[in-house]
Amino acid sequence: MSNNRLNYGIIAENTNRKVSIFNTDSLTVITQIPINADVIDVALTRDGHIAVVSSFLTKTFYQLCLWDIRHPRIVRTATADTYLEDVELTPGNIFALSVDGSASNQDIVSYSLKMNTIISSIPTSAQAVAISPKCNGLVLTAKYDDDQVHVFHIDHKGVLTDTGLEFPAGVNPININFSPDGEFAFISNASNAISVLSTVFPDNISLISTVPSSNQPQSMVITRAGRYLFSLGLVNVDIYNFDPVSGNLTLARSFAHGLDIVSYYGVDQIALDHEEKKLFISGQGQVAVFTTFGVKLGTVTGVEGPGGLDIGTRYY
Repeated sequence: MSNNRLNYGIIAENTNRKVSIFNTDSLTVITQIPINADVIDVALTRDGHIAVVSSFLTKTFYQLCLWDIRHPRIVRTATADTYLEDVELTPGNIFALSVDGSASNQDIVSYSLKMNTIISSIPTSAQAVAISPKCNGLVLTAKYDDDQVHVFHIDHKGVLTDTGLEFPAGVNPININFSPDGEFAFISNASNAISVLSTVFPDNISLISTVPSSNQPQSMVITRAGRYLFSLGLVNVDIYNFDPVSGNLTLARSFAHGLDIVSYYGVDQIALDHEEKKLFISGQGQVAVFTTFGVKLGTVTGVEGPGGLDIGTRYY
């Protein structure tokens, strides 16, 4: 393997109906892929070879091959029976899960990347979805109006099971992220708070704490060691210290990002670069870059939000 490394980001440009790939070091576009759909979220496989993009109104998964990242291509598409918004990948990158974000009984959907087919759909009210990295099949969805997380299970074949279990998650949960070790889940609450759940026992998830946040937290990103959490809100980015022993989340500082943030259910519009020194934020009309201390470094030329984004690394 070559020592040449390319650090890149990928974003679903909802307004412009395309997916853009950009260099996170030079902040320049690598390539852009027009898609005749309202793309809204994107998730990368761990090796960075595949991206799965969700489209809301067309109810479609788009699978992009990124082997040649300068010439990516759409290799597969699959259409569900429900609107698709938040999209997440299972730890082995075998299946993608998506929910539509509405309050009505739409579906939680599992999609096989290899078979290019919808494996399982279960009617539910879900505003965000997260999959445990522990490979135990634990799936959590947020129920905004009920202030709960609902527990599903996904097996090795991609089949979803509704456990019927629900647990308190704070007021108006809008997004969910697991800690890297899968021992905790963090909830963005539209009521201006971040909640911490213990997920050690999947059949008995407990609300540990809820701490205040800036106005309308929308999405989060956690460092690989699980010690720092960055929460994107309407006006500010809040930076929290997290103690994985006690489960305590403590606000360290905040900075104003100056962006126009479009609030989506479950869609992650903030990401850390490979070295965890830069924050990328998807705003209306621009993707801005900050240090983790809040100093603005610029914008990615020719790339716009809003929409979900993810960060990857490739070696050549």
